[in-house]
Amino acid sequence: MRKARPERFGISLRDEKGGTPLPLPARRMWPVGIFFGVAFLIFAAIAWNQIASIRGHEIRSVFDLAFILFQGFWVIGWSVGVFFLGAVTLLLLFYVESAQIVGERLIYTPRLGPLRLRTEYDLAKIRNLRLEAAERRPKETVRISFDYGNGTSGLGDAMPRPEAEKLIAVIRDAAARVPRAAADETAAPPPAPEPSPPSSRRRAAAPTERREPPPPLTSPSTLALIGANLVPLAGVLFLNWRLGEMMVLFWAESAVIGFWNVIKLAVVAKWAAIFVAPFFVGHFGGFMAGHFLFIYYFFVRGLDAAGPEPGVWNALLDLFVPLWPALTALFISHGVSFFTNYIGRREYLGMDTKTQMGEPYKRIIVMHLTIILGGGLTMIFRTPAAALLLLIALKTATDLYAHRKEHSR
Repeated sequence: MRKARPERFGISLRDEKGGTPLPLPARRMWPVGIFFGVAFLIFAAIAWNQIASIRGHEIRSVFDLAFILFQGFWVIGWSVGVFFLGAVTLLLLFYVESAQIVGERLIYTPRLGPLRLRTEYDLAKIRNLRLEAAERRPKETVRISFDYGNGTSGLGDAMPRPEAEKLIAVIRDAAARVPRAAADETAAPPPAPEPSPPSSRRRAAAPTERREPPPPLTSPSTLALIGANLVPLAGVLFLNWRLGEMMVLFWAESAVIGFWNVIKLAVVAKWAAIFVAPFFVGHFGGFMAGHFLFIYYFFVRGLDAAGPEPGVWNALLDLFVPLWPALTALFISHGVSFFTNYIGRREYLGMDTKTQMGEPYKRIIVMHLTIILGGGLTMIFRTPAAALLLLIALKTATDLYAHRKEHSR
């Protein structure tokens, strides 16, 4: 049978005060808790093994650093599962459930440690309150069931028939005191709509969607994006930036996009961001570590490089310190877009957590395919200045297109 959807559902740290308590039998949850506990130990052992591997790994090159970062981000993402399994284990081992009637509501509250998962039903909407035989239990053991909405729900675990009959009597007595107007309003089916012409039905069935126009070219977020992309242009013309610096800068912009996406996840997922954000950081950070390895050895060090590699920290400082003005401009540009578009235009409305987690990849994949193609052409034609200017123009156009498409939902 279809599971009934409650009228209201919430999570609380306090019990509902007042009302008539409905004593429920204790439910044995410790076998399930042990199962989750074993899974927790397995996941924790794998995480610990990876942490031990990171601690014993010596960093002698950029490759070593990128590999350790990849492992570290993997551990962050994996730790979400470890924490979840550990929390569920503890909660199940201290599982308690209760029920009570408060006013015109039937409140069923499974308690997982300090968390109360409060499920509320309106007494006026409860139908066919009954006792059903409990499967694989003694003959005189029954369950309390009732119909609600388009489904069926239950109250507590199997219990002796005399105790269940007393609870049903209390619930029926409370339902009988519900104002008749409220019950009639709930039970009365909605009036059937009048038939409409076929053309009207076709128009009503067609999906409607209202799309917001993209930000104009003179909007703060668009101007900030164009300005941030002009900083690399100054670097090429006046600071002698080469292809390697440009590719690393574009790679670093992906990290900036990932940072602001974590903030967006906090807006969309709210308290669930405690689990969602580390998971996103784990898989996105691993992607960034592997991508940097490709950028460094293909465009910075070069495939035809000979001799020993420079010290890892000196190499990174020499690479990133000159880029700080452009990195700052990119960070500000994406921050302006976040506040003016995501918050100001309320783009977070209608956005779900799963979609938000995948948003950065749509823009980053298109952007990096563009710059890798442009970087490859730059290496082939060996015309550094002109090719780099073309690469910047191509990347700016791609950014502008993705920006307007992203913000025209």
